[in-house]
Amino acid sequence: MAQNYQSVSTFPIIKNFSAVQTWTDVSIPPKGRTITVGCETADVYISFEGTEGGSTSGVGKAFIQTAGYLQIKMGRGTNQHHTFQVATKSAASADVTIIIEEE
Repeated sequence: MAQNYQSVSTFPIIKNFSAVQTWTDVSIPPKGRTITVGCETADVYISFEGTEGGSTSGVGKAFIQTAGYLQIKMGRGTNQHHTFQVATKSAASADVTIIIEEE
C-alpha cells in the first residue's frame, strides 16, 4: 500500500508504516531534501527504480541492516525524486521509520 506524505508541510516529518517483501511507494513533499530510512526489527531495501507491489529482484537498491538507518540527500528542481520504494528483505512485514527533512 502506497504511503503519500506530499501534503505534509511542516518539517521534520517522522512517519512509521508497515512494509512487506514487495515494494511500497513512498511519496514525499517537493521541499523534502533529505530522507532517512530504517527499521528496528528487519533488514530493508530502498530503491528509486522499484515498482509498487513488484519484486525486489533485478532492481537497483540499497540495503539497510536491522536497527540501522540510511540517509539520502535528494536532488533539487527537476533532478529531485518525489517517490522512492521500500521493501523488507525477508520479513513478512516490519515497521519502517522514515524521516523527511527540508534541508
